[in-house]
Amino acid sequence: MWEWFLAFAFHPVALLAVGGGAGANARYWLGAMVRTLHGPTAFPWATFAINVSGSVVLGLVAALFANYPDASRKNWSLLLGTGFCGGFTTFSTFSLETLELMREGRTWTAVVYVFGSVAAGLLGVWLALKIGAK
Repeated sequence: MWEWFLAFAFHPVALLAVGGGAGANARYWLGAMVRTLHGPTAFPWATFAINVSGSVVLGLVAALFANYPDASRKNWSLLLGTGFCGGFTTFSTFSLETLELMREGRTWTAVVYVFGSVAAGLLGVWLALKIGAK
């Protein structure tokens, strides 16, 4: 009985589901709290706070769990990094990947990645709004 339960609990799908659900809830509640504290403003403080805090959390997860061979650390990385941070904000992954490119000395690739991602994201939203409005 316990072997089945442990196999289920530590299966990547379960880790991603639990982490992603927790991250999505954390995003909602942090955003609600920031909007309550700041009220209506011209700057999207809630999203800003979510993106920055998610980047900090993912940086800590990467430092503590990502590059270690043992399975328990990989499980924590999957639960907290991919799951929680993925549900909380994908901006954190974008930030970590950009920093890794810069650390590897691939500065121009990082620059293209940043500007290309923002430009393509804006274009994608604009096109979707145009298509959806028809």
